[in-house]
Amino acid sequence: MKLYNRMYVRGIPDRKIIPTMRKMKRQKSVFALYCITLPVFQDGILEIYEYEELLQPLYEELEHPVIVIGITKTYQEAEELVRLIVDEVYQNTGTFDVETYLGL
Repeated sequence: MKLYNRMYVRGIPDRKIIPTMRKMKRQKSVFALYCITLPVFQDGILEIYEYEELLQPLYEELEHPVIVIGITKTYQEAEELVRLIVDEVYQNTGTFDVETYLGL
């Protein structure tokens, strides 16, 4: 798993963002965390996963690492954040190419 250096965050108090990201880098358990990722299997625009699911061995065995670009505390917030990210990309580029927009 790879974390985007300018992570989109919603619904997480400022004081908890850095400790949460440290746990993620060490692949430690984090309660009630949803991750917005670039498409894991190269089909789609963005995907939402529970953080605990991304810790499963299947995701470590993938050819390309899972790239997490956003985190939230609830699935509903994750859906809203996906919409905001896609809107931002479209407004600034006229396309839905999130990966190029983020420079990944």
